[in-house]
Amino acid sequence: MIRMKRNEMMQQCAQTQCPAADQRRSSRPKLSATVVAVMTTAALVLSPFAVTGQALAAPAAATKPQAALAPFVNPKFQNYKQVEYAIKHNLVQPLNTVVTKDGYKLTMNGFIADKYELIILFTAQADSNRAFTSQGSIAHELQLTDVITGKVISGKKMNDAGVYGVSPAKQNNIMYGTAVIRLTTPLTTAPQKVAAEFQLTSLTTSELKQVEALEAQMMAEAKKAYQANPEEKASKTSPELLKKYNALKAKVKKSPPLKAVFVIDPKVWEQESLTLTPEETVDMAGHPIKVNMELTPFTTITTLTSDEAVFTDKAFKEKFNNNYYPSLLIMSGNGEYKPQEGSTYYTYSDHKLTIISESYFLLDKPQSLRLDFTNMKDRKITQQLIIDLSKQ
Repeated sequence: MIRMKRNEMMQQCAQTQCPAADQRRSSRPKLSATVVAVMTTAALVLSPFAVTGQALAAPAAATKPQAALAPFVNPKFQNYKQVEYAIKHNLVQPLNTVVTKDGYKLTMNGFIADKYELIILFTAQADSNRAFTSQGSIAHELQLTDVITGKVISGKKMNDAGVYGVSPAKQNNIMYGTAVIRLTTPLTTAPQKVAAEFQLTSLTTSELKQVEALEAQMMAEAKKAYQANPEEKASKTSPELLKKYNALKAKVKKSPPLKAVFVIDPKVWEQESLTLTPEETVDMAGHPIKVNMELTPFTTITTLTSDEAVFTDKAFKEKFNNNYYPSLLIMSGNGEYKPQEGSTYYTYSDHKLTIISESYFLLDKPQSLRLDFTNMKDRKITQQLIIDLSKQ
């Protein structure tokens, strides 16, 4: 089985001049009415394990938790829309677990999850002369372990858990953070109690100021080089600046392991889920492809299947990457389709391609979903599937 992130898939189609995601979605020609009409009928089947979404805080008492979680609804976080959505639907389990060690203080503020994704909201504080920062491969780390079974849910590898942080203005020794764990294999047993062990990276305040100054110089160099030669694709940094920058990065210090243990409210796992099985197939390079979708509050799993072993065939994959790049759009109450922004993983096997996407729309009761397959070179839709959800 082959696992591929969205950015890796984009690299494969670089030779066809794949546009950026926002450009790709804003320049779509309409299909003929006949094609759309043929593909709009879908059979919708509720998952047998679907249940009504459970709020973790009563609406009347939600104002205070929402105010406490406001620092995490920040566009600087990659997944801030998911956090905003979770707060809106009272799906954040409030936490107040505090760990202190060697001048560091770590507070667990909230937990959000479905069986494909776990999110921890936390606040970190260091001595006033230190400043939290991530520099390239030197990043904040998290290992999450099921306390009862002893099983590691995510290791400290960078792709196992993405730990992101934002500091208030002029307070770099404080960091509001989100730790995101995305799973290509769903949790079969919901954890009841977990241990979150963080190691956070920082520089001294003066060192961080030097890093920021060097980054500004490097950006100015790159801009000047581009203006002098727009055809030059690779940005160049003078050896002197690069040497100074690498020397400062080498001074990044890891915190001691900060281990916080907390119990997960069972209501976290009592969430609405929906499975969609359209009767129609889509045609990809002459091959009929079936589409199935599983929707959870925070994840959309789109599965493309074929009776033929095409998804590991080199020639078909090249055609797929060039002519059938998939994207999901949601129609809400205003009648407009809007794309879901966020990370996406691709997993290939002989007869199946699984697309696991970050999402945040199910509990907003969308009217319909639209799955577009696009020719990346011409930016034209080659196939399209519309699924009506208005009667669900």
